[in-house]
Amino acid sequence: MTDWNLFLVVDAEPVEVTGGRDRVVLLAGRRLLCLPDNGYQLLLAWVAGPRRVVRTPVPLDPDQPIVDAFVNSYLVEAGVPPRPRGFAWYLDLPADTAPAGVWSAVGAGGVHGAPVDLLRVREAMERGVAALYGTA
Repeated sequence: MTDWNLFLVVDAEPVEVTGGRDRVVLLAGRRLLCLPDNGYQLLLAWVAGPRRVVRTPVPLDPDQPIVDAFVNSYLVEAGVPPRPRGFAWYLDLPADTAPAGVWSAVGAGGVHGAPVDLLRVREAMERGVAALYGTA
């Protein structure tokens, strides 16, 4: 994949199914995991690709330039182009999979406090996405 513009934009309000840190919503007939605007979760959006991720327009935060700097620097270091601003991102949840199962599958298994190699994080995500969606 080469472009964030391939990700579907859904102009509808998601319906919250579960709240908390790992929010699950229904949107356009899909059960989706919310991916907050941070580098790790948007790297997952990129790896999962436009068949498994949708986005909705959202107003920009007053601190958006700061958020953009952190998120996009993370993505670029992982070999991914900067993401477009002004969207909320959502990942299709595989049937019978809870958010914790997604995070467990795509985790890199690093040691707390150790240097992070974002290319290895991306590779771990790619393996996890393949296992989650049966494309391994």
